[in-house]
Amino acid sequence: MTISSTSSSTASTNASSGATAASTSTAAQTAAANRAAAQQLINSLSAGSGVDVNALAQNLVNAEQVPQQNQINAKISASNARISGYAALSYAASGINTAFTALKDQNSFNALTVASSNTSAFSITPSATASAGMHQVSVNQLAQAQRTVSAGYASASASLNNGNPMTLALTVGTTNPKTTNIELPAGRDTPQDIVNFVNAANTGVTAQLVNTGSGANPYQVVLTGATGAQNSFTLATKYSMGGVQSATSPINSGNPMTLNLTVAGTLHTLSIAAGQDTPNAIVAAINNSGTGVTASVDASVSGSTFPYKIDLSGPSSDTSNFSLAVDYGSGSTPAVTPGLSFPANATGNQTAKDAMVQVDGINYTRSSNSFNDVIPGATMNLTTTTSTPATVQFSLDTSTIVTNINNLVQAYNDAHNIISAVTDPKSTLATYGATLVGDSTARMVQSKLRSLFSGSSSTPGTNISALWQIGISIDASGTMSVDSTKLNTALNSNYSDVVKMFTGNQNGLSIYSSAPAGIAGDAVKALTNLVGSTGPLVSQTNSANKLITGYQTDLTSLQTRMNQLLTRYQTQFSAMNSLVGTINAQKTSLKSSFDGMMSMYTNKN
Repeated sequence: MTISSTSSSTASTNASSGATAASTSTAAQTAAANRAAAQQLINSLSAGSGVDVNALAQNLVNAEQVPQQNQINAKISASNARISGYAALSYAASGINTAFTALKDQNSFNALTVASSNTSAFSITPSATASAGMHQVSVNQLAQAQRTVSAGYASASASLNNGNPMTLALTVGTTNPKTTNIELPAGRDTPQDIVNFVNAANTGVTAQLVNTGSGANPYQVVLTGATGAQNSFTLATKYSMGGVQSATSPINSGNPMTLNLTVAGTLHTLSIAAGQDTPNAIVAAINNSGTGVTASVDASVSGSTFPYKIDLSGPSSDTSNFSLAVDYGSGSTPAVTPGLSFPANATGNQTAKDAMVQVDGINYTRSSNSFNDVIPGATMNLTTTTSTPATVQFSLDTSTIVTNINNLVQAYNDAHNIISAVTDPKSTLATYGATLVGDSTARMVQSKLRSLFSGSSSTPGTNISALWQIGISIDASGTMSVDSTKLNTALNSNYSDVVKMFTGNQNGLSIYSSAPAGIAGDAVKALTNLVGSTGPLVSQTNSANKLITGYQTDLTSLQTRMNQLLTRYQTQFSAMNSLVGTINAQKTSLKSSFDGMMSMYTNKN
């Protein structure tokens, strides 16, 4: 007779019942296997031959291995069941978190719809603090930025001051003007340099070099300020001539020279007599010319062999610009340096203006085309002026909010059903039913979820401070419901209170913020921590996985021991089988001898 035994471990939907059944079954299997093995040995020895020692050894090993193996597999099944249960709890909590997230920001309650009779002139975006009502709006003027366009230049690298240093005095503002001196060093006097240095100064005025593609001088510098009349600006240009050792050093070896000074398109020729080519004499000639251009001797180049230079400044008005070319009397007049000029009639010039609107008969002036403090709780962006007043109607539409609140109630009920299934010992629900019977973490999660819906908000309104006041309640069975009549009444009568209760009038508040965030905001913080990587659900799941790893190690160790035991049995039984064979051979030989002797005495063949 051959003893055989097979076992398999199947995950039970009820881990506790499965472990108990496995323990009872394996005890009976052990006793039966031992009895069968002993009987097999007796029968084999009595037979004296035909013993299947390998089957005998395997059956004895199975009798010892199967009970232990079943017990470990039962523990693995129970741990896997716990993991499924925690996953179900995490899913339930995440569903409520998603529903609360849709209600945690003040912007989520922008329930006003806007109807305008002139949508091309302006757009209006209401916030949760806006109120239903009607307004008359006229757009009388749009805000615009000052834009000043330079004269044209042949290239982006054209020299504006013969490669000498120059300074741009940029004054921004009208009420409290601020002047910034933008210093351009020698060799950095090109249109592109002007743009780069103005932008690097961060004065609020930006520069751009454009190529119009028109004529011999297509490159123009465009300066643009911020919108609003108070952000207008002016630009004065200060040029520099060369560098000499002192204010009385000759610039042209004492020879006569000519200064060709062009101011606002008019050429002024200034003759410098022989021996009068010093910085002091040239400065006096320019200052006495009556052109509006002023000159001074500047010794600011410290440490230089030639520290003295002549600085020239044009009139403060941006409509008066100048350039200077020097004829040193060599027989050919150098090309006139173009200079940096901003003609008053340049195409593209634009003055800075404020936006002007009239709302419900009241005039408002702002520096930008965005108004967020004219109609309470709404932002208005202007696009064009109006010829007649436009009518704007704000109407309350709470349908989306009602839907989000109903989704929250449904999410809670789904979570309640899941928690009931994992903790009910009689549940037959596949995968996670009855997986966390008596589990303290499951009880903690259930209590936590209930607490999110009970009590007052951390940011109560004047008349509304808790969910029960808007019709949300939980019955004796734990099922949540919402009274639609009570909810609609609260939304229509105390809308701002409902918003504050849910959101604390916050937008985008971080879960790490300690600021009161209302029922929804506080719930999102709590639920995010509950299902997060450091939360109790992940911690319990990791613990169960660690146990499973240990149990799998136990199975491996058990198999190693049983393999060794099988080898020992096979060796012992092989030796026994050999001994039995030898004894049987001896028995046969003796029987043959005895039979021969008997035949001799009985004379029988």
